[in-house]
Amino acid sequence: MRSLAEFIMRRRLQAALLVAVTALLPILIWLGNAALALVTMRLGPRDGAAVLVGAVVFYGAVELLLGGQALAVAVMVLLVWLPMFGAALVLRISVSLPLAVLTITGFSLLALVFWHVAVPDPNAFWESMLAPMLEGMPAEDQASMVAFFSTTLVAYMAIGLWGNTVIGLLLGRYFQALLYNPGGFREEFHGLRLDRRLAALALGLLLAASFVGQGAFLQFGLLLATPFLLQALAVSHALVYRRGWSKLWLLVVYAALPFVYVPVALIGILDSFVDFRRRYAGHGAGTD
Repeated sequence: MRSLAEFIMRRRLQAALLVAVTALLPILIWLGNAALALVTMRLGPRDGAAVLVGAVVFYGAVELLLGGQALAVAVMVLLVWLPMFGAALVLRISVSLPLAVLTITGFSLLALVFWHVAVPDPNAFWESMLAPMLEGMPAEDQASMVAFFSTTLVAYMAIGLWGNTVIGLLLGRYFQALLYNPGGFREEFHGLRLDRRLAALALGLLLAASFVGQGAFLQFGLLLATPFLLQALAVSHALVYRRGWSKLWLLVVYAALPFVYVPVALIGILDSFVDFRRRYAGHGAGTD
């Protein structure tokens, strides 16, 4: 990991190439995000912007050579690289990981709002898009599939954008600590705690979704609850580290995460009010 971080910091051109290449391989897009975040946090907005512009040039050239469209480049810039650049800049200036996470959440919320403005009738949109798949299916199954795409899937697409950016930010911050501030990332991540007002809003939206139906309440509720999923993971890491527990507990948490997404997020929401680390973490040393 250290050699990769050193490679990113060696030259802006290398960092830009890494950002562009990983954009062409979606499974590695978080790595390119980390490179952009590292350069921006360490060297500032001018160097970060240089990497961003270089990545746009390289990525755009490859897209055009492969017969792609300018829209693909615009989507990459607006939904991936600008949120990453903005969050890294916020973290550099504020030295506040919670504020940087909220910045990413704000970008994701804007994307979700734009979706609702651009597609005022999601059901009709997905019925048109899924027409070949829906043909011949029972009416009840058609309605169920359209409802899934227009509510739950849209929410998870926004959460996916959020996740890619947050992973990039955390990895970039880890690289920065590895090179310039050993041990700093652990302390920063273990202390991640979000504002209880946001926790109350996320909880209210989730409750509204359960009582009055899904739709926008579910989408915005899930998206606002997602940062508290990260907070719950920070609590887990802090407890394991400070109390000297086996790291197998963390493996269990991460393995179960896809199946208990909302309950784990609720633990993070509750932590904003209770502060589990202050109550239960103690001051022991660990190896995490």
